[in-house]
Amino acid sequence: MSASFTETSRELRNLLRQSSHYGLGLLGNLALGFVSFPVFTRVFSVADYGLIDLTQKTLLFATAFSKAGLQNSALRFYDAPAFRADFEKARQYYSTMFFGVVSTAVIATAAFSAGIGLIPASFLDGPLGSILRLGAILIFLRSLQSILWSFMRIEERTKAYNLISLAMRIATFLAVCACLPWMGKSVRTYYSATIAVESAFVAAICVFLLRRGALQPGRFDRKLFLAALAFGSPLIVQEVAGVLLESGDRALVLHYLGAGSLGFYSVAYGLSNYINNFLITPLGLAILPIYMRIWTAEGPEKTVAFLSDALDWFLMAGFCVLAVASLAAHDAVLLLASPKYRGADQLMPLIVAGLLLYTTHVFLNAGLVIYKQTRRMAMILGWSAVVNITLNCLLLPRIGLRAAALASLIGYATCIGLLLRVSGKTMRLRIRAAAVVRYSVVAIVTFLAVSHLDFRSSFWNTFGKASLGTLVYVVLMLVLDQRVRTLARRVLHRSAAREAAMAA
Repeated sequence: MSASFTETSRELRNLLRQSSHYGLGLLGNLALGFVSFPVFTRVFSVADYGLIDLTQKTLLFATAFSKAGLQNSALRFYDAPAFRADFEKARQYYSTMFFGVVSTAVIATAAFSAGIGLIPASFLDGPLGSILRLGAILIFLRSLQSILWSFMRIEERTKAYNLISLAMRIATFLAVCACLPWMGKSVRTYYSATIAVESAFVAAICVFLLRRGALQPGRFDRKLFLAALAFGSPLIVQEVAGVLLESGDRALVLHYLGAGSLGFYSVAYGLSNYINNFLITPLGLAILPIYMRIWTAEGPEKTVAFLSDALDWFLMAGFCVLAVASLAAHDAVLLLASPKYRGADQLMPLIVAGLLLYTTHVFLNAGLVIYKQTRRMAMILGWSAVVNITLNCLLLPRIGLRAAALASLIGYATCIGLLLRVSGKTMRLRIRAAAVVRYSVVAIVTFLAVSHLDFRSSFWNTFGKASLGTLVYVVLMLVLDQRVRTLARRVLHRSAAREAAMAA
């Protein structure tokens, strides 16, 4: 076995280990989602649920400007060996990144609030204007959260990251439920409770960093801040374009089809996002620090090998997720969202397919990140967002809500197609076309084998079809793919070795 293969395998195991930490946190969030999602879809009206989602996306758009790309600069400018050797350099880094975000967040939050006040009420749908003015506080809070999360990621504090983020979500859910009896079932109640909880958590983390001595206003370095802005600024355009690509259709659905349709689409997209996040969140959080370290320590060849193998395993898992989501969509909507959202499930296969396809960007854009060609990624996302929005404008009045899901899929496909073309000039990953065909065929066979089953209730159909579909897919891959069989043998061997060691 070559040394190169051994090193790549070691880094893949490291990615799996760190992804598993994020994945455990995500499982906690997913479990909470199975509680909070059914509660909120039943407590709030269809229109109010759509308004909550639209407000979230609008704030996300504004927060992209507020962060100024500094959360990405924090990952790029972190120098672990230098900071371990000299804590003053570390203090300068933390202070510059943190107080830099504070300054940009204050400016952006104030500008957003002023802008909302200048827009005539006739241009804002119903209570949307007042909710956005209240929610503006979250722009500041989430900008600070972004840099705090970046600090945890770059220090590879995966367990702390997940415990804190999960605790914040649990506290938010409990706070909203506690406020409902005396504040009423309104969008304002939801955002008031959210602001209170997120303020408390941000304050607690900041106090911890202050006590550790990492944050000192006097250690703010103007030169480092300007360098961080120079790196991060193009990423503002990239992030804004990404938000438009993922969320720009919400306002168009509201405009063309009304608040009720927006609620249906928000539920379909929300459930699809729960499914996709099970893969994208652990990978997206863990992979960048790892491939940056491989690139710095071992060079481009091993970085390409690592990313190519990781992408292939992701595609294998992604086709399984798509098959399972298609099998369980109908009953999952009835079970989790309630029968008043019946029909939203028809949108989910298209949305899940688009989201899974888009997730591959975490592998494909590595070359652009490493070579600091962030402007190209921003342009790709921008053109993809234009495609998505144009298709929505053309198709929503003609074919209804399905147009939004179809436009998202085409927009994501456009993004990945352009990214493959552009990123290949800096770092060409190896994509095994025959393997992709195999995964797609196995996914189709899995769907056909399980879709006709009926377990007589939404609960058992959701979990029964999802479990059985996963089992069928895995068994077929064990039969057809040598690498899967090798992985299974290694897992069984290590499990047996651990049991033997414990027995001894």
